[in-house]
Amino acid sequence: MTADVRHTWYFEDFEVGHTTTTMGRTVTEADLVNFVGFGGLFEEIFVNAEYAKRATIFEARVVPAMLILTVAEGLYIQSGHTHNGRAFLGLDGLRLVAPVVCGDTVSVDVTVQSARASNSRPDHGIVVLDHRVRNQRDDDVMTYQTTRLIAGRGAPRDT
Repeated sequence: MTADVRHTWYFEDFEVGHTTTTMGRTVTEADLVNFVGFGGLFEEIFVNAEYAKRATIFEARVVPAMLILTVAEGLYIQSGHTHNGRAFLGLDGLRLVAPVVCGDTVSVDVTVQSARASNSRPDHGIVVLDHRVRNQRDDDVMTYQTTRLIAGRGAPRDT
């Protein structure tokens, strides 16, 4: 089932088993260059096309996994489901399944693994989400799980 993004999502809207599929995004050469420069990730596999083609198992410049994680999280945020998020509580089980190269398009299937009321924050809930990042060929490229604190409908707006 694909989520309806026409309304604001609160903790109560997260049902176990519900899957949201994000839009796709093509990872560009500019994305790679900007991310590597910003993060200082000057590894030859990212910055030297000839080296990557000749001396790596991928035979191409791959995109850093943390860039793919960042893009995947951005795609999910654009779904509107985290706009009432109050805290990012954790990232678990990050697995890199296949490489991503410039020109690949990624999208994310996000499935609610669990949702429970918060013990310490009234009117909030703890939501655990499974993320499956896929490329344009529908191959898994990354999987991970996030835990978030999400405001409920009755929560004050400034929490």
